Amino acid sequence: MTPGTKLPLILLLLLAGCARDGTPDAVCDAQVNNDPAVKDLILKGAGSGHFKLENDDVLLQARHRARLACLKGQGVLPRGGGVEAQRPF
Repeated sequence: MTPGTKLPLILLLLLAGCARDGTPDAVCDAQVNNDPAVKDLILKGAGSGHFKLENDDVLLQARHRARLACLKGQGVLPRGGGVEAQRPF
């Protein structure tokens, strides 16, 4: 690749990085792993394959709850009422 062809490629990559989807769905999907409960489960599972296998469903539920909380915070979902999802024992 010649130096002259690198500039358009760099500009294209920069533009692609700026074209993020700013919808509440995309914002909340990006923030799910920053939730304290989700982070805690990820860190606990990082060192133990056994823990990860036994708690994958718990992690999925924590991610789901974090996403719903974020969407409520964005004003997409109603704040109250409804039926809470069942949690396994």
